[in-house]
Amino acid sequence: MKSEQRLAIDRRFLQAYLNLYAEEKVTNKRDFCKAVGLLPTNFSIIKKGGLSCTVENIYRLATKFGVSLDWLFFGKGDFYGNSAV
Repeated sequence: MKSEQRLAIDRRFLQAYLNLYAEEKVTNKRDFCKAVGLLPTNFSIIKKGGLSCTVENIYRLATKFGVSLDWLFFGKGDFYGNSAV
């Protein structure tokens, strides 16, 4: 069973996709998955709670799109805060 912290990180990872899609920085899930090194099938499994995103996926999300690591890992600060990446 996943910890509450792990579930929260996965929720923010999925929210990052929605934010980036809304801002037209990605055009679809496939583009997002390619950018963060995730199989589209695994995106769906993460959404259902059967899998978690990896640290590598999170790192790529932060570096490619400037998403804050504080926001991703801890839910603190702004979506595009100052990531130390």
